[in-house]
Amino acid sequence: MKKILLGTISLVFALPMMAQDAYDAANIATKDLNGTARYVGMGGALDALGADISTIGTNPAGVGLFRHSEIRASLSVVSQQDSKKFGGANPTNISFDQAGFVWSNRTGASSYLNFSFNYHKDRNLNHIISASNAFAASQTFQDKEGFIGSGQNVQTGVKAFNGYFNKDNEDRDGVNYYESQIDNVYFNLLAFENKDKTYTYYPLTASDFTLNKGNKGYIGEWDFNLSGNSNNRVFWGITFGIHGVHYDSFTAYDEHLEAGQKLPNGVSPSMAGMTDERSIRGTGFDVKAGVIVRPIEESSFRIGLSLASPTWYTLTTDNYLTAYVDEKRNSSEKYKFKYSTPWNLGLSLGHTISDYLALGLCYDFTIFTSADMRYITDSGYSGLQSRSDAAMNDEIGQCFRGQHTVKVGAELRPDPDFAVRIGYNFVSSPFRSNDDAYRNQKVFSPGVYYASSTDYVNWKPTHRITAGFGTKINKFSIDLAYQYQVTKGDLFPFADGEYFESADKKVYIENVTPVTPITFARHQAQLTLGYTF
Repeated sequence: MKKILLGTISLVFALPMMAQDAYDAANIATKDLNGTARYVGMGGALDALGADISTIGTNPAGVGLFRHSEIRASLSVVSQQDSKKFGGANPTNISFDQAGFVWSNRTGASSYLNFSFNYHKDRNLNHIISASNAFAASQTFQDKEGFIGSGQNVQTGVKAFNGYFNKDNEDRDGVNYYESQIDNVYFNLLAFENKDKTYTYYPLTASDFTLNKGNKGYIGEWDFNLSGNSNNRVFWGITFGIHGVHYDSFTAYDEHLEAGQKLPNGVSPSMAGMTDERSIRGTGFDVKAGVIVRPIEESSFRIGLSLASPTWYTLTTDNYLTAYVDEKRNSSEKYKFKYSTPWNLGLSLGHTISDYLALGLCYDFTIFTSADMRYITDSGYSGLQSRSDAAMNDEIGQCFRGQHTVKVGAELRPDPDFAVRIGYNFVSSPFRSNDDAYRNQKVFSPGVYYASSTDYVNWKPTHRITAGFGTKINKFSIDLAYQYQVTKGDLFPFADGEYFESADKKVYIENVTPVTPITFARHQAQLTLGYTF
């Protein structure tokens, strides 16, 4: 194999704060269909119908339709289809999904003022990915195209590197944000010193790869709500939410190297790869507001509008990276960052026919490009000060587009104390085409500086089919629901690239990985117990 001359810098200065990249942002901003069994059984299409505590987090005005106080709690069994336990993540787990109460107060003949609190699992992060494919490429080619920094390096006595140096690639602290944590580790494995004290980088070519990733944890949401009912015509509500992120992942990536490749130290390695253990912890808050109106007094037809602010997160991430090519090198980082999720707009319709049929239709639009990645600049008396990561926010606009969610549901009551429910929930893909959406490791951003993995998935639309039933026994209620969720995606172990093969940069080599299709399918069986008083 011809050797490739790559200029690079090995990173030694650990920035205390950072902002993650676009794909990490999408992972945190995405939500599940979760709540009470009634809410899930109807596909979440209750934003205008209301009178379910789960609407506290979608259209807060829905809580304003309560005329009695109640307590509800939900538990489910969740199972990922066609997967095996990996990295501490189990395909089947028990999930505590929801617990809350509504305290309803009559303020007039047909007006109410309600206070409520609800916890629900905003997202179940348990997810296992296993993929493999053949190619003629390698993750070791991910070292950037000749970018170098100020000459700072873990190895002493370095004068220069083969490649080119651009002073504009550095921030005021002399840190090259084009170079990542994983670049650093591979550099120390595959860069060899020349007689003139320069370094030549020797990437390798592999014949196939295997990727396994185990994710576990959850994003919890604690909502506090004030809502009201004015003469059974106008319903309003406002919710203040606190969010908590508890996320752990373990990634193992391996490549079988093509035979006959020899490094300057005489070693002919057969395998290369890396493992990455990562955790993210932190909290955030948001505000949601909504209104529901009955435009025609003689009709039960309702129209709902809702607006959800971003969730303003402060998060801390901790990781431990190990890469190997014959020998192993380690790197670990811990840092804090800020992230504001996208704004969300909701429009919903609801109608009931007598007391036996309820129909709901909801549409949500998530403005994914409104997300704001921020890195912390200082800690002051007023809290953590930050500034927007303009380069990474531009990358979000490049990779993502607005996301559409459609929820349709029906509830049939053949008996006042028994209900049958069915629903469908569709979520469009926020990703643009594979040509536009990729994990770009050439963005001048702290989100690249701290990158310890290169894999990503461009997920396609999500389809959820739901069903359920419920019954009342005096003041007690029992509800059951089933949800089947399926999402297909295109997995890439790293983004395609082109790297120069000669010092004059006139000969290039392509590092291309094929699309590896994967499917995420999950079953959920849920139970909700309630008491009305």
